[in-house]
Amino acid sequence: MRGHTSWLLFSGFVCIHCETGSRNMTDRRKASAPQPTKLQRWIDLLAYLAKRQFPVDRADIWQHVPGYAQGVDGTAQEKATVRRTFERDKDELRALGVPIESVPHPMRFGGEEAVAYKLAPGYRLPVLRLMQAERLEGGPLSEGGRHARLAMHFALSKKEADAALRGLQELATLPAFSWADDARSAFRKLSLDLESVAPARAPVQYTADPEAVANAKLLDNLSAATHRRKRVSFRYRGMSRREETNRQVRPYGLLFEQGRWYLIGHDEGRDDVRTFRVGRMSALVANRRSPGTPDFDLPSTFRLQDYSGRRAWELGDLRAEPEEADVLFQLPRSHWAARNGLGEFIEDRPCGAQLRRFRVRNRSSFLRWLLSLLGEARIEAPAEMRHDLRKLARSVARKHEAETVRA
Repeated sequence: MRGHTSWLLFSGFVCIHCETGSRNMTDRRKASAPQPTKLQRWIDLLAYLAKRQFPVDRADIWQHVPGYAQGVDGTAQEKATVRRTFERDKDELRALGVPIESVPHPMRFGGEEAVAYKLAPGYRLPVLRLMQAERLEGGPLSEGGRHARLAMHFALSKKEADAALRGLQELATLPAFSWADDARSAFRKLSLDLESVAPARAPVQYTADPEAVANAKLLDNLSAATHRRKRVSFRYRGMSRREETNRQVRPYGLLFEQGRWYLIGHDEGRDDVRTFRVGRMSALVANRRSPGTPDFDLPSTFRLQDYSGRRAWELGDLRAEPEEADVLFQLPRSHWAARNGLGEFIEDRPCGAQLRRFRVRNRSSFLRWLLSLLGEARIEAPAEMRHDLRKLARSVARKHEAETVRA
């Protein structure tokens, strides 16, 4: 088939449609072009509506959705067929729970009242599910058999899934493509069940992490002390302090999180269980007295898994009550936050924004993280924390302005 394939990514879903060249094709070319299946029309219709911030009339939909566009410039009978097909597709999608809303259009065409269409705010596409033809009741993937059991799922045939994989593979390698990470993520998920399209192999260069190399000996000694339950002393540079402090710690366990090693232990000077990044330690010394005898007993309530998977702003005293912060994420950062389980979902806002709630034990780390999002997330509450974020932003801006002047 001549033309090219267009790929649309939104909300982690892949939409496929083929553009067959000019709409002014001859009747012979129209007859030879393959007709989109009902599933393709549904997906293309949802893709078109999902991209629109404002309602669109059916004339625009028919013009831009391939399943309808082939008959828009045809005979009166073909145009009537397009209208019936669109109305049927719209009603069937609504029956499946897709909230396609009808709103009055400000324009009138002749004596007919015009209607525009849009998706309800905050709507997410149903879960993508791959289904084999023999698993569907009714035998082959016929028009009736394919959609008889869709419910809240879309079924893709093997051929359609392979096409999606090839498109995702191409998108993931496009230079400066803003959705490349999403394309790679979707490719990995879809390729778990498919073997026909192998991911492109790119040259990979492995380098040793500087922090791991510099602290290899220290980590060995710390691991031995943790195993033998011997107290350790070391110099430590914290996240929010520039000066180093002396620490006396009972090492309870070691965690490897996001490429870094962390020690979980009881800080005797602060009488509290704390988390220490091994890369910020120096001058580590383990207690040499009675080397065969433990210096402490591990508390029965201690569980190392309670400290895993936490972000920097969640580190701190687990016994203390964290402060809550409501953060508004703008699109597409809202999808990123939801996909990575950042915070707790509160509500959807217009234009794809989303409000999420965080429980913060380390305000300084939380504000620095928000600042790295370059204005795509802002604190709505509490006001004091929002003020601190603005203060931090001004401080960083002044620092960079001073460095620019010196340069």
